[in-house]
Amino acid sequence: MTRRAESPTIDPTMSAPARPFEHVLAALWFLVTFTTFAYDEFILYPLALYFSYALYRDRAATLPILASCWPLLLLPVWAVLSSPLGVVPEIAFRSAIQSLLSMLICLLFATWMSPRRILLTALITTGICGVLSLFISADHGGAMTGIFAHKNMLGAKMQLLWGAALCVAFDKWFKPWLRFSAFALAGLAFYLILASQSATALVLSLVIVATIVGLAFFAGAADRIALGFLVIGLIALVVPSLVNQSDSLFGMLLERLGKSRTLTGRTELWAYAEDVIRQRPFIGHGGGGFWRYEENDLVRQIFAEFHKSPNQVFSFHNSFYEITVHYGIIGLGCILVTLAWAFVRLLTLALRYGSMPYIFFLTSAIVEIIRAYVESELMRPFVLAHALIWIGSCYMTKHRNVALNTNVKHRPTRNRRAGAIVY
Repeated sequence: MTRRAESPTIDPTMSAPARPFEHVLAALWFLVTFTTFAYDEFILYPLALYFSYALYRDRAATLPILASCWPLLLLPVWAVLSSPLGVVPEIAFRSAIQSLLSMLICLLFATWMSPRRILLTALITTGICGVLSLFISADHGGAMTGIFAHKNMLGAKMQLLWGAALCVAFDKWFKPWLRFSAFALAGLAFYLILASQSATALVLSLVIVATIVGLAFFAGAADRIALGFLVIGLIALVVPSLVNQSDSLFGMLLERLGKSRTLTGRTELWAYAEDVIRQRPFIGHGGGGFWRYEENDLVRQIFAEFHKSPNQVFSFHNSFYEITVHYGIIGLGCILVTLAWAFVRLLTLALRYGSMPYIFFLTSAIVEIIRAYVESELMRPFVLAHALIWIGSCYMTKHRNVALNTNVKHRPTRNRRAGAIVY
């Protein structure tokens, strides 16, 4: 018989359940970090101030988790320490504090809420934006933009709704009406991904389905995990031959997706990034230290080459290049350590317990790591898609590991009086 892991129990020393109104504040935070709108800073910064107070108030629960989850602070702390050496120290320091606060708020949410409540909150907030995008949208060459700035952003944002909706729909511990609603939102998300005409979003939406189904099949079953490693081994045998044909295969894929071999100019941008990194290889330019149109001749050259106006926001469209430009090779090393640490934790939780919230966190991490190669948002402060990675990684610490129990089907406990799902 298959041996399955029991549900992890909550360590009471690492839990400080949120008050009812704080659940509302958390949902509002999810909303303003999922999308941007006029004057959203009047919501974002007061919430950040309150959460800072809550971190101190609940320090008996947050500090033990922080002590175990210190890799989350590697890049933010380096950004703070190196900010005096940045090109614009005051901007670099402000950016570093925002990044540090972002990580600490993620830790607070893990302390406050169960994994299923996080998943449900993500579904509700992204679902609201999905419904609004169906009725409020602009036309961009025949593609929808929804409530977002452009069509590609609509496709990217709806990936998060797509993943959250599928995980809620497949989770038998939610009530039937909620699962049915999640199925409807999944359909809406996929429709909007198609309407955005974003090939990248479409490919990643298929990756999300494959990841959720694959993890649900392999998780919690030792024999299936062994089968998974066997499949990985077989794939590894054919990788060398694929590598020899990588250029032609990659070119065929790009052609099918309607993309150029330069990834819409990204490879040219990356060449510029490599030149910039050589100028300040170890400490970087500091947050906000490079993309200064008026003060930097190279930035003006890049803007002219890529047909951007001076008031537009631009990036190197690769998170790892962007981080290295601003925080140097040391900063790049910090984020790679943090990503590896978080990914191992999420993979362990998903495979051991097979719970849909953990599968959701791991799926979000996989998608965001893939997107990090073509977008520059990985360490941007106050972004929900990345926050979910860090929140999920904290649960390895919050939940005590329990012994394997033969023939016990793991079942999360539900606090019906409080209406909170514990696991």
